[in-house]
Amino acid sequence: MMNHTHTPNRLLLMIGLIALAFSLALTNAQAQPADTDPSAKDDGEIKVARLVYDNGKTAVCFADQFLATYARETGQNVKRGYVQIALDSDKVFDHPFVVLSGQEAFELSDKEKKNIKRYIDRGGFVLASAGCSNVAWARGFESAITELFGKDALQGIGTDHALFHTVYDIDHIDVRKAGGRTPIQALTIDGRIRVLYSPLGLNDTGNAGGDCCCCGGSEIKNARLINVNALGYALTR
Repeated sequence: MMNHTHTPNRLLLMIGLIALAFSLALTNAQAQPADTDPSAKDDGEIKVARLVYDNGKTAVCFADQFLATYARETGQNVKRGYVQIALDSDKVFDHPFVVLSGQEAFELSDKEKKNIKRYIDRGGFVLASAGCSNVAWARGFESAITELFGKDALQGIGTDHALFHTVYDIDHIDVRKAGGRTPIQALTIDGRIRVLYSPLGLNDTGNAGGDCCCCGGSEIKNARLINVNALGYALTR
């Protein structure tokens, strides 16, 4: 059974967020282009980007409810809803946390590959998911990561990892249909997760609204809480 109680480290979350603010300010001053996205200017609000890639594909069914949940649980000023950013744009570097997802085959352009590698290498955090365990999307994502970071870059992680104990204590991954695949994988650089990925779906489509439906596909049923923890981890590590 999942324990939804808070871990006793809200002070650490606050300290981490303050450190992040100083780090981002320094990075932006040293390395960002002059014409940045007005929506990403520093107004004290944490903004999460939803990436657009491969000629207009994006994560239309990746629920953003975890943003409001994170804000409520931590007291942080988080924008309710995504800022939509093209992966081949320099504006991606204005956001410390981005979502990359979809439900069909895709291939990143050379500029998109360059940007996502640079983004990850510079400390950005990518939350990636094959919607409803779509095999074609998963193959496209895994192929891109292998090309950019090597064939063993993605490794399975368990709930003993610190990421699962930032805002909520999560002791299991609740999968609708496991299908024999490792449900949560990560790309780790210098001891810190930079990409959290699920081939089984972290989309939380039940909270995505509209016509979004997993419709018999597999998803991780406690995705919202995992995504909350991923955001907490990204902002404090």
